[in-house]
Amino acid sequence: SEPSTVEQQPAPVSEQRIRETEKPYRFAVRTNLLYDALLLPTLGVEWRINEHVGIKLDGGLTWWGGSSGKVQKMWLVNPEVRRYLWDKKRFYAGISGSYGEYNLYKYMLGGIVSKDTGYQGKLWNAGLTVGYQLYLSRGFSIDFNLGLGYLNADYEKYEVIDGVRVRHGNETKDWWGPINAGVTLV
Repeated sequence: SEPSTVEQQPAPVSEQRIRETEKPYRFAVRTNLLYDALLLPTLGVEWRINEHVGIKLDGGLTWWGGSSGKVQKMWLVNPEVRRYLWDKKRFYAGISGSYGEYNLYKYMLGGIVSKDTGYQGKLWNAGLTVGYQLYLSRGFSIDFNLGLGYLNADYEKYEVIDGVRVRHGNETKDWWGPINAGVTLV
């Protein structure tokens, strides 16, 4: 007897488009719109090793200064390993950390730091991140995330008197709680 052959019909074009938009990307460029709004522009990349695991690296750099003595100088790097969950791979959990250095005096957005006190130091954090990616199209998505964990900041307080920084001592702050958040355009 001859083997029977079953001819498969190609999927309609609309179904093919739906399946294409649900496929996870392999490599993406990203920027965290929340950090951008706080005048710490960010740029990052994410590599999806497979549909379950991704590696992300974001960085931020700001170097603002003005004639009124306002200073905001900061750099920050944030690596993360993610595990994508469930059927559509939109939810994820990950392990993240950050390291950076900063110098803030009369902060550009006001009110966040004391008016006449400057802060210069280093910070690092480590924790767990959870998030959700909302696919807008094959080329764009928005990534919502929140990280919880431990943050350590070592810094010097200073005041500027006649153009000279006068140090007011060193301090260390430790924090358990939210350590990062993002609304990221991918």
